Amino acid sequence: MLSFNELRKQLKKPVDPSYPIIKIGILGDSPTQFLNQALKAYGYTQGITFDILEADIDQIEHQILIPNSELNEFKPQFILIFESVYILRDRFYALGSAERGVYAQSYSDRLRSLYHSATAGGARVICFSFPPIADGVFGNYGYKTKFSFTTQLARINSSLTELAAELKDFFVIDTAALAGRAGMDNITQRSIYINNGLVYVPDFFAEIAKNITDQVLAITGRFKKCLILDLDNTIWGGIIGDDGIENIQIGTLGIGKAFTELQKWAKQLKERGIILAICSKNTESVAMEPFEKHPDMVLRLKDIAVFVANWETKADNIRHIQSILNIGFDSIRAIGSKLFDFQHPISTSISTHPYKI
Repeated sequence: MLSFNELRKQLKKPVDPSYPIIKIGILGDSPTQFLNQALKAYGYTQGITFDILEADIDQIEHQILIPNSELNEFKPQFILIFESVYILRDRFYALGSAERGVYAQSYSDRLRSLYHSATAGGARVICFSFPPIADGVFGNYGYKTKFSFTTQLARINSSLTELAAELKDFFVIDTAALAGRAGMDNITQRSIYINNGLVYVPDFFAEIAKNITDQVLAITGRFKKCLILDLDNTIWGGIIGDDGIENIQIGTLGIGKAFTELQKWAKQLKERGIILAICSKNTESVAMEPFEKHPDMVLRLKDIAVFVANWETKADNIRHIQSILNIGFDSIRAIGSKLFDFQHPISTSISTHPYKI
């Protein structure tokens, strides 16, 4: 996870007046000051200035539905609706059994209503999925009954997916997935929640801020269009020029599986519309051989838009790829053990690949 304290140091730096300004309203049913600070700080690292209105706690309906509210006077481009899974659970417990059985549907209906009011003023809405928490009431039987919080929470997360697919300006930060990768014990502290009402530890707010920034920049059209991959010890293990095609590590066994997983990930990006390119210090015919002949290769030459393998500097070759594709360096992400990573201060919707090799 990102370090909140390290990220916060960005707030001490002078703001570059050339950075574009994006107005965001933060509405929460729990304290959001760490999210506010992390979002501003991370925005600076990506070359943007977030002008943020942080509303008082538990003012979500008031700020969105009242025409002359502070939020509506502010006229944000994005509205973050940040809600606590613990408060969600407490409200569930306060209901009668019949209402508990339709809790997820009621939550979805409420969000839909808030969305239509919020977007009437031109804002886009960003919500957050909820990490699973075990309430221990039904135990493993929780998924068998609609009256358990376990079932209703799962349905709420599912409804967020449905709303995002249905509503043009409704977006979701998958906090549940982020929590799953980080581990619930690492993102929450019961004592902090009891004493201060904070849903997550500060470092996790920094991680959420990064994902919000990536989402906002992708929505506004600034995202990576091309992924440049190195070859040796990147999409296969070993050095093709030294080890030969029969000895590179790839496939379903041992460390080779990790390289195959990275290729699968890149292939899915290509299917999504991301341009794939190769940049490698190699003899071209040797570098191409695994793509043509190795039975375990997921990526083939037809998947690669630009294939550059020579003994020129990789910096020059990346510039060459950029000129062929006629896109800016801010639209390129390069991954490899020795590739130059031309990261522009503008963010990316393709972050570092999830497979650590």
